[in-house]
Amino acid sequence: MNKQQRIQEIFRRMEAAPAASDLVSALDLLSRTIDAVEDELTNTPNNPDNWAADGRIYPPQFDNARQVKGCPGVTRFRSRSHNTYIAANGAIEVQTLEQEVIFSKPGSNGQEVWAQ
Repeated sequence: MNKQQRIQEIFRRMEAAPAASDLVSALDLLSRTIDAVEDELTNTPNNPDNWAADGRIYPPQFDNARQVKGCPGVTRFRSRSHNTYIAANGAIEVQTLEQEVIFSKPGSNGQEVWAQ
């Protein structure tokens, strides 16, 4: 599978998974899902130090976490070509750098990221 197909599989599995209830469980769900898809559908070893060159999709990292101005319950994780927003209620939203929403999953309370 190419990278775009793997991204769609990640989103499919994320959609099917139970909703997270907080930032840590949402990030854990996203990380476990990404790693599972990449382990199953690529032969690329999980080596985060090689993220820029190996073609593997890696989960967001806390060293790229930033608070969102005016939204104290939302954390932004910056990646190469997108931003992942996770709310305190476990909601997740992925946007392109052009701010197009490409994935959204409500938190366990049924609310989206920006409904906080």
